[in-house]
Formats: sequence, C-alpha cells, structure tokens
Amino acid sequence: MAIELKRVTKVVAGDTHIHATSLKLEEGRFNILLGTTLSGKTTLLRLMAGLERPTKGEIWFKGRNVTGLPVQQRKVAMVYQQFINYPNFTVYDNIASPLKVVRMPPKEIESRVHKVAELLQIEPLLKRMPGELSGGQQQRTALARALVKESDLVLLDEPLANLDYKLREELREELPKLFHDTGATVVYATTEPAEALLLGGYTATLHEGRVT
Repeated sequence: MAIELKRVTKVVAGDTHIHATSLKLEEGRFNILLGTTLSGKTTLLRLMAGLERPTKGEIWFKGRNVTGLPVQQRKVAMVYQQFINYPNFTVYDNIASPLKVVRMPPKEIESRVHKVAELLQIEPLLKRMPGELSGGQQQRTALARALVKESDLVLLDEPLANLDYKLREELREELPKLFHDTGATVVYATTEPAEALLLGGYTATLHEGRVT
C-alpha cells in the first residue's frame, strides 16, 4: 500500500476541515479524489504532501509513518490548478529548478529535462519564456517540473480546470498513460464526476471533509 491515512483529522481555527478520515491508495496507481469545491480536497492533498500536519491521526507512506516528516524529506510533487512557473526562467530552467536545488550534476539534469519534455511534447519550447507560452504549454511545463523529480507521489489539484475544453480533453487522455510510464503513485483531485470517469482508476469521494 503506497498511502494510508488513519483517522486523519484537520482542525483550523476551530473549524474541522477533515473529519477522522481513513483512506488506502495502492502504489503506482492513478487515484481520483472527487469532491465539490470546499469539500476538503486541497487540504487532504496538502496533508499527504507534508505541507500541513494533521491535528489527529497518522499518514503512512510505503509502510512508514510520515506524519511528522517535513515536505523536504518526502519524494512528493504537487501541481496546482493555477499553474506556477518562474516568469524570468526559460522553460528549461523552470523544469530543471528542483534538480538544481539538490545540486544534481548538470549532465543528469539535462538528460532528465529533455526526457520529460519529450514525454510532454514541449521539447521545442525549452528555450522560450513562460510569457511566450499558451495556457496548455504553461501547464505542461508545471507538470514537467513535477515529473522531473521522479517523485514517488504526485498530487494534482484540479490541474486542468483553467485550460480550454480542447486542451482539457487532450490532457485527460494523456495523463493516466503518462504517469503509468513513470511508476509514480498519483492522486488527482477534481470536482467533475465526468472527468473522474474519463480518467479512470480508483475513485474516493470526499464530502464535507469525509471520505464516502
């Protein structure tokens, strides 16, 4: 089992965002977290990532209790609805940035960047700046930055919500295949039941902070 939440509760300023939630997700699978806006999806993803700590309960990853482990010590990548790229970096440098932080050798950085850029069909764009890209190309760049780390766990928080219909349809078809090739465990949050069906995989439904 890749991820297991054991009766996880998150309380913020007296308001319970996540209620004693237990959830098991298998390793290497594309998992869907379906819920309406404000159902607690983002909070649950942030708890899995280590960006927030639960008020109660435990989070286990690959048989290890990581509840108190800081995000820097977890092999986790997260992509948000609002794609975030460094405006003064080229596409190449945006993708390479997490590898440079850990001082990876330049040749390995170059190899990884080109590999993931080819996978996401943005290799011809590596010398461009984010301001020269379409919305779909910018989101692919953000996805590439998440993939290049070769993370064990990838968390996607409504990553296609701000794209136009055609691009959403294209990426919905591509994403499960793409992540299947990486072997990463993926948790994809969405508000749309139709999107959950199209993406396939195990689906957990979140309602008012409770997995149903």
